[in-house]
Parts: sequence; structure tokens; C-alpha cells
Amino acid sequence: MHISRRRIGWKAGSLFALAVGWVVQSASVLSTSGESPSKLNQSNVAALPIYVGKAVCAECHRSNFEKHRESGHASTFRFTSDPAVSNLFDGKTVDAGENHGLFHYRFSEEGLLALRASDESANGLVPMQFPFALGSGRNAITLFSIVREESKASSVMEHRVSWYPDRGGEPSSHRAEDSRQFGRFGLTPGHTNTEPLEAMDCFGERIRGEKMDSCIECHTTSGKIVDHELRDLIPNVDCEKCHGPGSEHVRQARRMDAPPPFSVGRSDWDGESEIQLCGSCHRLPRHVSPKELRDYSSELLRLQPIGLLRSECYIKSGRSLTCSTCHNPHQDARLKSTADYDQDCQTCHQPHVDSQVTCSVSTDGGCVKCHMPPISVEQDMVFHDHWIRVREHE
Repeated sequence: MHISRRRIGWKAGSLFALAVGWVVQSASVLSTSGESPSKLNQSNVAALPIYVGKAVCAECHRSNFEKHRESGHASTFRFTSDPAVSNLFDGKTVDAGENHGLFHYRFSEEGLLALRASDESANGLVPMQFPFALGSGRNAITLFSIVREESKASSVMEHRVSWYPDRGGEPSSHRAEDSRQFGRFGLTPGHTNTEPLEAMDCFGERIRGEKMDSCIECHTTSGKIVDHELRDLIPNVDCEKCHGPGSEHVRQARRMDAPPPFSVGRSDWDGESEIQLCGSCHRLPRHVSPKELRDYSSELLRLQPIGLLRSECYIKSGRSLTCSTCHNPHQDARLKSTADYDQDCQTCHQPHVDSQVTCSVSTDGGCVKCHMPPISVEQDMVFHDHWIRVREHE
């Protein structure tokens, strides 16, 4: 889902451009499923790396593949014809608020249909098809559609209604398809105080330009909107989103017993490179205004790198503290216990090491609860505050 530009003023850039001089680029996409064949055309694959698909990566990296498959990154982009999404909406009627009306949803093989429940032709408003959905379902799932503007440019319609898991009954797997009986509907973040300027605006907000492009970039491994179509699609954030197109690495791995490490496409990969990579989608200070940085409202809790970069733990670590210090990038963050996260803190805050700062309250637990507490934001979504600091208690 998106932080609305009306509320968070960011300017998104390409993941590859932000990843500190990325050295591998894609020339083509082998499939739209990410499950491309294991046999590669070896004739000119070394000349320009191409995407091979996560199934090929799994041939050698089965453990990381299995962990990633259960993560939120593996389901950031879906077709609404998928029962995991359609079953959440199909047959439901949702109140989208005053001046927007009631919406009723119907399953279609081309994507979910949203209709004005009271009068399907009210104000000349015809049903809108939403073929796509963004979000893994751990926090929300939001429908969107590609719209042809009068100017012949493309935009996306971000639907006003989103599906949210019920925090009280969400199953441990966090999968949307498992938790549909525990979900609820609510307004999409950023849509609370909007008014429709014309009939179509009842369905949601039209997003254009760079923000539209970033919606696709950050929820897919590859994809772009061209001539009102979504092309070169590899859905979800898979291996090659962060590691780059893998054909040359695969070619070398199949020719030698000890191929050179692929990492993320660079031999000089470091902590700053990682922050830039993760922050290109999870956002960095340059993506918000100076005022928003000063105010640090609850809306910024969704943009974790911004909090991390202002933390004393990051600054005084010589900027060696990064996302992967605590998070396995291949694994869902929620599968790691709070106690394990506390242990991460204690590796750098040990009471028997004079050079390390230790907590005056507890040295063996409670780190996350006190210094990175979970905070409820719009629509009761919960995020841990990554601005690690000593907080004033009432």
C-alpha cells in the first residue's frame, strides 16, 4: 500500500538507481510468473544479465527460497482473480463513507468488480474492474487498476477500500488466504479526508507519474506501465529484486564447482549500500520533507529506515548497524521472537564491556518493548518504531 502524497511528500526513485551504482541490469523478462524454466539460453547470456526467476535460484539456495516463500515480500503483488484475494472481497458490501457510497464486490476471471451497491448506474458510474492488489495481507491488501486518462496518459486507481487482518484473530502464519475469516474492511490510508471531484473518484485516488511508477517498482521484481498495460511483470519482491538479474551467476555456477559470490551485484557491497537498497522502497529521509522529519509523526513509523538512521545505535556504531543486523532479509520478520530481537540488542550492549552503554533498567530483556515499542497507526496497523531511543514515561 501507499503513503498518500497528500500526507507524506516523498519522491520515489528506481531501486536499481538507488542501490549505489548497480552493475547488473535487465534486458528482458523470461516470464510473468517468476517461475521461469531452469534451462537458460547460453549463447549470449553473459553479454547482458537477464532475470532467471526464483525457481532457478532455488536449485542451489533452497533454504533461503523456502524462508522467502513464507515472507511478506513473496506476496506483495497479486492478481485479484487469485482466490487468496478474491475470497476476501467477493460478495461483500462495504461502506466507503459519505459521498462515496456503498460498494459491492463480485468475482471475475479478469479481476474483481466494484459496483455501487445502491444503484449500479448512479451518476453514470459504471462498475470498475480492479485486476491487481498490493500488499501481503500482514497489514493490508489494497486493490488497484490502470486507468486511461483523457490526456492519453496512464494512471492507477488506488481503491478507497482496503482489507485488514483482525489483529485479535490473525493466524500465526499471517497468510491472507488463511486469515480471511478474521479480516475486516476499512478506508485505505490517506483516503480518510478526501472528497470525490468527479464520479470516478468515488472509487479512490488516481496516482500518476513517478509515484505511480514507484507503486509498481516497490511491489514487483520487474514491471512497468506502458500504453495503459502492465508489461515485463515479475510479481512480488523476489530474489532478483535485490540481487539483480541472475543469468550470468547461474551460468557460472553451472560451469564451475566454486563460482564467485553473487551478493547483490557488487564486489564492494557495504552497510551503506544495504541501507540505500532497503530504503529505496521502505523510504529514506530524502523521500520526506524537512518538516516531516522534524515532526516525526506516527505516519513515519511505516518508513523504518528513517527512524533507524536517526538512532544513536546507528550513529555511534560507526554506521555499521543495518537492517540485516537484526533481520534476515530472506525471512519474515514476524517469525523471529521478541526475545531474539532483544538478544540482538545485547550483543552490542553488554554490561561487562566498559565501552558499551547498558540499560539502567534491565540488561537481559525488554529492549524492544521499551526502546522500539509497537505503535498503532491509521486503521490499527501496528509498526515497531525504528527510532531507537530512551523514551520518557509518564
